[in-house]
Formats: sequence, C-alpha cells, structure tokens
Amino acid sequence: MATSIEICSNALNLIGHGSIASFTDGGAGANIADALYETTYEDLLSQHRWRFASAKVTLAQLTAKPVNTWDYAYQLPADYIIATTIHPNMDYEIFEDKLYTNSQTVDLDYVYKAPEAEMPAYFQRILEYLLASVFAIAITDNSNKAEEYRRMFDYNLRRARFTDSQSRPTKAIVHSPFIEARQ
Repeated sequence: MATSIEICSNALNLIGHGSIASFTDGGAGANIADALYETTYEDLLSQHRWRFASAKVTLAQLTAKPVNTWDYAYQLPADYIIATTIHPNMDYEIFEDKLYTNSQTVDLDYVYKAPEAEMPAYFQRILEYLLASVFAIAITDNSNKAEEYRRMFDYNLRRARFTDSQSRPTKAIVHSPFIEARQ
C-alpha cells in the first residue's frame, strides 16, 4: 500500500535525487514533489476510464433552481475527476462542482480520486515514471533523462490501460448491420 510520499520518493530515486520522508523536508525534491504531485496524479486519472478508480452514484438534487437553461442542479461527489456515463442518457453541462440537466434523477458513473492505497501496482509504476519525467527537468535540468522517463511512461501506459481494461469483460456484438450486409 503506497503513499504519496513513497510514490514521489520512488520517482525522485529514479532520477538520482534520493528519497524524501515528507513534503516538508525542504530541499528541491520535497518542494517540487509537493508542488507537482497532486495535479500530476489527477491529470493522469482524467486521461483514461481507469476501472480501479471508477464509481457509481445517484447524485443529490440541489434545492436551488439553476439560473437559466436547465431545470435541475446536482452536486458532484467531492472525489470527482471526470464523468464517464450519465444515466439516463440526456443532455447536461457541468459547471464548477455541479451538474445541470432537465432530468429529475441522475445516476453518474465517474472516475474518482482513489486513495494511493487503492492503486494497483501497474498504475503506481506509470505514475512514478510520469513524475520522474516531470521532476527530471525541475530538479536535474536534464532533458534527456526527462525524455527517457517519458518514453518509459508512454510504453507502460499502454500496458497499464490493457491490464486495467481486464476488469471489465468484453461484450459480444449481438447485432451489427455492417456484418449482416456482408452476408
């Protein structure tokens, strides 16, 4: 079970900086890790429909009527990163931390900010490579090292997406007019 400090320490070790014990250690490594970890983690979560960080929820309708266009407003979860599916299928817009629509009920499938302890090893590894590529420029001023870790991140990202996708079985195509047209 990793922590944000362990993940950042691993990334710092990859670029030859050494470990940190906390974000308040002082020094370049701790300062850069403290400044860049959260946004880098949340950005990586938003780039794919990660199954380990997916959740379903019925949204709570807010009592205040929206100012214009929409009939209802709903509060998004505090750990919300990005919506993947809205049920029922409808038009909606997201402003700030609210979802606006004309539907009286909303079920949301979304990617959430999973605690580090819930991260599978494949995701932790790609986050460490991504952080190493980001930290390398800021700490070592070595663009070659940054590019090498970016390549490692890109390669392992494909593998991680494949591994993560195994959490959802593939669905058979039951009816396809394209296949029927060939017959």
